This record gives sequence, structure tokens and C-alpha cells, in this order.
Amino acid sequence: MDVMSTDETPTVPVPDGVGETDLPEPEEFPTTRVRRGYDPEQVDELIDGVFEAVRTGQPAPEIAQATFAGTRLSKGYEEAPVDAYLDELSEAVGQEPTPEPE
Repeated sequence: MDVMSTDETPTVPVPDGVGETDLPEPEEFPTTRVRRGYDPEQVDELIDGVFEAVRTGQPAPEIAQATFAGTRLSKGYEEAPVDAYLDELSEAVGQEPTPEPE
């Protein structure tokens, strides 16, 4: 994935009636140092941004448009569990899941 800060991530309105209790609980993502992973700070920032948007009634970051810096020799989140969680979170806030790569 290319790097896009959450400040640059497009936002979309959260549907009426979606509350914080409707969102899947963020999990403790497995980490990797050898295989490519996602920058943990960027992933956590996106998730926090979605939860904050739901709490405040503001537009949420468009999850499918978010991208993260890759890690290889530094600690990063394993990509597959993060992708699966973000798809669940997308559905919970009425967004389309991230399209599968072709």
C-alpha cells in the first residue's frame, strides 16, 4: 500500500443510528518483524479516527482509501488480520470493504 496520512484520507458520513457499541472491538493484532507488515501507529490512528467520528457524529475516514507504510525489519502489524478487521469496521459504519487486489 502507498502511504496516505489520515489527514489526507477522504471522509464519508456515518449513517444515522450507528453507535460505538455497533462497532467491532479493536483487537490486539499479531505483529511481525520479518515479513512485511503495516505501520502500527498509522493503523491505530485510522481506527481511532473512525471511533471518534462515530462518537462525535462527524464524517469518518473512508477506510477503503486508507493506506499504510510498510514495515519489514521493524515491528509491524500482520496485514491479513488488519485487513479482515478493517473490512468488519467498514461494514459497521456503512462503508464498502476494501476491494481485493486484482
